[in-house]
Amino acid sequence: MRATSSRFLPLVFLVILMISSAAYGSGFALFEHGAKAVGMGGAFAATADDPSAIFYNVAGIAQQRHGELLVGGTAITFQNNFTGDSNDLWTAGVTGQKYRAHVFIPPNAYAVMPIGSNITVGVGVFTPFGLRTNWEPGWVGSYVSNDANIKTVSIEPAIAWQTSDGRIAIGAGPEYRRGRVILSRDTLADNPFNGRVYDVANSYLSSDWDNSWGWNAGVLFKPSPTWRFGVSYRSPMTIDFKGTATITQHPTGNAQFDAIVASQLPPTQPVATSIEFPDFLYLAVATSAIEKWDIEFDVVRNNWSRFKQLKVDLLTTPAAGFTRVEDWKDTYSYRLGANRHVTPDWDIRFGALYDKNPEPITAVTPLLPDADREGATLGIGWHHGPLLFDITEFMLHFKRRGTNGQNPEGFNGTYKTDANLVSLNLGYRF
Repeated sequence: MRATSSRFLPLVFLVILMISSAAYGSGFALFEHGAKAVGMGGAFAATADDPSAIFYNVAGIAQQRHGELLVGGTAITFQNNFTGDSNDLWTAGVTGQKYRAHVFIPPNAYAVMPIGSNITVGVGVFTPFGLRTNWEPGWVGSYVSNDANIKTVSIEPAIAWQTSDGRIAIGAGPEYRRGRVILSRDTLADNPFNGRVYDVANSYLSSDWDNSWGWNAGVLFKPSPTWRFGVSYRSPMTIDFKGTATITQHPTGNAQFDAIVASQLPPTQPVATSIEFPDFLYLAVATSAIEKWDIEFDVVRNNWSRFKQLKVDLLTTPAAGFTRVEDWKDTYSYRLGANRHVTPDWDIRFGALYDKNPEPITAVTPLLPDADREGATLGIGWHHGPLLFDITEFMLHFKRRGTNGQNPEGFNGTYKTDANLVSLNLGYRF
């Protein structure tokens, strides 16, 4: 193992840093909640013509004058590479370190039913946020993060109403969100007897499934048969997590050193923290002025600036509590999509997007090495009688992101990430 005196930090402080890092995962928002919408690059808030409108623009379910069930999910895989900073004593010369291979499948399910001629009710289940950064064995940054796993699921009942001429629709619904956080990292310390650095403990944080309430609302306006405008808003939400921080010592073989480590490690204990999820505002315009084409452009404002700090409470040793300044920024994403009606039964879809990341450079760590993203999508849709089938291939490229020597844990380097996503939905109309 490499040796450097710069790695010696108080063990309690390292454990607290591990727990506070949970908030970085909240920045990983997911919008892949309907294969048709994903096929149009996520530009769907002014189209909103299938039950996934409950997520993209709830007003859109008012224009759906039939009952429908829609179920599916998105399979997500990541390919990433970390290269160390040649000026960093700890990471210089490190290349080719990656995540463990995982396939993540955020599911979605929707049901809508019209009531009379102007009202539609529905319910949706989707996963608005998620994160898994699980590094391969032997990962040099294990003292920053080995594994981060943040899961959410939302349930939203919804109702929408449209005018008799169908030109204006409004909709809204409450959102019940549950979430869980699991984090793992190692603790390093210098052995004063031989000057070498050892992995002396693992810190494992596992929260309960905790919950909160928010809401969603939308408006759809059709001034003419060929133009549509949509506005959709999803409220901010805060989930207060309670769980357990389990501290497991790793014996080094040196009894004296192990005794010193044991005296400094905090005990396994309950912890409490909060994640502040942002609100989202969609502004969208769509047109079908070109025969057989539906084209849409969306701008999405992501209100990450409400995430200014994170306060972590250790309930057995409260003096070790920690507050960390984060200073995330509001961001915008831009989405362009098109749907081409090829035959009465078949559609083909195209999309492109640019998504600005909210992290300041000091927040770029192995737990969430986020970067500006560019993506392209290609999808097909089949609908015949009561049956529907949609599938989309989505290629997402993260721009190369370096820490420029500013990482607060002293772990500097450059991250390169790409993702591949395949969305699939099956539907039945009745």
